[in-house]
Amino acid sequence: MKKIILMIAFILGASYLYNGYAQSVGEFSYQASFPTGKFSDFVGKTSWVGFTGQGRKYMKDDQLSIGGSLSWFYFPDKKGKQTVQLEGDGGVYTGNQTNYTNIYGLMGIVQYDFKKRKEHTVPFVRGGVGIAYQNQHADVGLYTYQYDGVQFMGNLEAGIRFNYTNKGLVLAATYHNLPAAGDVVATSFFGVKIGISGFSY
Repeated sequence: MKKIILMIAFILGASYLYNGYAQSVGEFSYQASFPTGKFSDFVGKTSWVGFTGQGRKYMKDDQLSIGGSLSWFYFPDKKGKQTVQLEGDGGVYTGNQTNYTNIYGLMGIVQYDFKKRKEHTVPFVRGGVGIAYQNQHADVGLYTYQYDGVQFMGNLEAGIRFNYTNKGLVLAATYHNLPAAGDVVATSFFGVKIGISGFSY
């Protein structure tokens, strides 16, 4: 729990610190995520732990902005009693299995607003590319398997922002993709996020 609180505080602080110094916009969001593809075989349940902080600076046309983001996602899945083949010549083992993973992402972000940023309702699209560190765990009874590494991370989003003076409420649908790297399973998931933003004009 202490690690979770520290991670949330770090992401929130980083996004608003960027906002204050860059004279632009900071954003902090919470996300529910839904695994897809091969990743859903590893963790098939919805994740209710996902946080992203970002800061962006608007360009001269007042609708295009660029910046960066920090994110953290946690996916757990208790699969119950399973029989698995142990690595090497260890034979088979039956036990309760829990798979889980943490994903820590760092990306560059480009966003385009379809209206001027000071409008009350502003639809937008957003894309990001960067890297992520992921540590995937499979606990089977007394055995634990861990696969970790650095992966490429890509993200696409579409959403809408509701502005109230220099603050805003953000709603968005999002998709993340991380190709397989070494023994780390290829990772992809859709998400629904809600966030708050703060402008410094």
